[in-house]
Amino acid sequence: MRRRKAPVDIIEGSVFRRTTPGKTVETARVLAVSKDSVGIPHVRFSVHYERVDTADELRTLAVSSFSELFNERVLA
Repeated sequence: MRRRKAPVDIIEGSVFRRTTPGKTVETARVLAVSKDSVGIPHVRFSVHYERVDTADELRTLAVSSFSELFNERVLA
């Protein structure tokens, strides 16, 4: 049986980090949390890559997907 971590509050201004399988560090700053037309909560966030050759991106993911990918909270 796999043990899950306690859920982390995802609120505007929160910052999260993850390391991809390719060892790229991605830092996500939450811009907004809102529900879509059928009531599913989504996170709108800006992603910064710790690489020189990439630009920051804006993305939107369901809260559940975001919390699986970005599970390391960072102090802003």
